[in-house]
Amino acid sequence: MKMLVIGLDGLSYNMLERFDVSFPYLEHVKDTGISGDLMSVDTPTTIPAWTSFATGKDPGSHGVHNMNHVSDEYEYGPVKPNTTDAAIYDFLDNSLFLNLPASAGRVPASDGTLVESSMLEKTKSEMVPEPLHDLDAYEKYNPMHDHSKKQRQDVYRDHLRDIIASREQFAKEAFEKHDPKFGFVLFSSTDWAGHMLSKITSKEKQERFYRTIVEDIADSVEQLANMGENVILMSDHGFEHKHHTIHLSDWLYEQDYLSLASNNNNQNQSVSGRIANQAVELGVSTAQALSSQSERLYDFFRLIHNRLLGSGLGDRIHQASTPDIDYPESTAWQLRYGCLYLNDDRFESPQVSSDQRDQLQEQLVSELQALAVDGEPIFRDVLTPEEAYADPSPDMPDVISRPAPGHHAITHWSPTGGYTSPTENFEHRYRGLIAAKGPLFGSGEIEGMSIVDLLPTLFAAMGEPLSPEFDGTVQSGLLAEEPTVSYLDPEAIPAPQVRGESRAEEAEREAVVEERLADLGYME
Repeated sequence: MKMLVIGLDGLSYNMLERFDVSFPYLEHVKDTGISGDLMSVDTPTTIPAWTSFATGKDPGSHGVHNMNHVSDEYEYGPVKPNTTDAAIYDFLDNSLFLNLPASAGRVPASDGTLVESSMLEKTKSEMVPEPLHDLDAYEKYNPMHDHSKKQRQDVYRDHLRDIIASREQFAKEAFEKHDPKFGFVLFSSTDWAGHMLSKITSKEKQERFYRTIVEDIADSVEQLANMGENVILMSDHGFEHKHHTIHLSDWLYEQDYLSLASNNNNQNQSVSGRIANQAVELGVSTAQALSSQSERLYDFFRLIHNRLLGSGLGDRIHQASTPDIDYPESTAWQLRYGCLYLNDDRFESPQVSSDQRDQLQEQLVSELQALAVDGEPIFRDVLTPEEAYADPSPDMPDVISRPAPGHHAITHWSPTGGYTSPTENFEHRYRGLIAAKGPLFGSGEIEGMSIVDLLPTLFAAMGEPLSPEFDGTVQSGLLAEEPTVSYLDPEAIPAPQVRGESRAEEAEREAVVEERLADLGYME
C-alpha cells in the first residue's frame, strides 16, 4: 500500500501517560517520523469528526455536528449520516476502508474501492461490503461490541480483546487480497474502553483495564503497519478525566428558556430528577468516604451503584433525571455537548422571530461566557456558528459552548441543584493525536493541525488533486517536501452515491442505531 491510515478512536497522549500504556510502534513513529496533537471538531464526537476526516469539510459544511438531532418537527433521534458531500472513497480508486464511521449507506463513486461502514448500520452483513464476505476471517469478524457484556468488567474486557483480534485478522486478509493503493482501518475499542472507565470501581482496575485493551491494539497496529509504505496513526478526538459535570438544562429552565412537556405529570420533574440523582450520588459519596478505610468496601458500593444504573430501577432513575422537553414551547434548548438551538423559523412552532434571533443569540453567548462557579468560568469558549465553522449551514446550532478543562456538559438535571456537580468520569476532549512515518512524511513535531486538514494534506502528499470544496488546508509541515497542489474542476467533483433503502428499513435501522448510541452514552 502506498498509504495506510490506522484510526485509533478516542485515543490521546494524555491517556497513554495516565495509565502507563506501552505502545512501542507509536513511540517508534514519534522518534523516526512526525507527530503531534490533532484537533477535533465541534462537537468532538465520533460521527462529526470522522465525517470531517472523510470529506475534508467541517461540520458547518457537511451538516453533521452531533451524535443526535432534533428535526424541524421536534423529533429527537440519532444523527443521520451525510449523503450529499463527496468523501475520500469517492475520490480514490482501488482503495479499501475498513470500519469507517459515518459512511453508512454510501456506495463509493470511485473504481475498485470498497467501504466497510460502522455504528450507523444495523448488521454485520450490511456494514461489510459483499466482496469481503468471502474472506476466511469474515465468519469470526465482530465489528460491534455487545453492550450486555458491560455488566462484568472482565467479561467485557475479554469481549473487546476478541474484537481487536478479529479486526486485525480481517484487515490483514482484506489488505492482502485486494492490495489497495490506499488503506484505512479503525480500531474502535480505544473509545469503548474510554467510556467504560467511569463504570470501573478503582484507579488500579481502571489502569489494568485500559492498559490491556490499548496494548492489544498496539500489537495489532504494529502487525498491520508493515503493510504500508507510508503509515499514519490518528484519532478523531481524545479522552480525559472530568471532575465536574455541567447541567445546562437547569440553567435554561431557571432562566425560562426551557419548557417541560405535560405540565401535570412533569411540573416537578426537576425536583424528582434531583432526588433520584441524589439517591444514587449518596451511595457513591458514601463509598468514597469509606474507601480510605477499605478499598474492598468501596469496590462493593461502586459495584452496587453500577449494577443499579444498569437495572430497571436504574432506567427509571435515568428517566427521572432526564428533562422531558416541550420543544415547541421552549425558546432554546441544549441538544448535547453544550450546543444550544433557538426555536426559530427552522422549526414547526417557532417561539423566536427573525427580528429577535440575533439579539437572543448574542444574549445567550454573553450569559454563558459569564457563567461561573466559585469564580471560575465553566466554559472556556462560547461561540456562534460563524466563529466555529468555515461556512455554517442554517441547520447548525446557534451557540457552541466549549467546556472548561475537566468539565463536561450533559443534558441531565443536576443532583445538587447547581449548574455543575462533582464527578469522577472520563469523556471526550478536543485534542487527539497524529503520528506519521514514511517517505512522504517529515520528522519532528507538527502543531496546529485539525482533522479537517488531514484529507487535503494526504491528497497533496500523494499527488492527487484537491477538491475546491475542502474547508481544510494542506499542512505542508507534516510532509517531507513542499507539495505541488492542484485542484479538480468543480464539475469533476464526484457525485455521492447512496444505497437504496425503504422507509421501513430506514426506521428499523434507526431504532438499532439509537439503542447503540444510547449504550455508548451519545443519547440521553
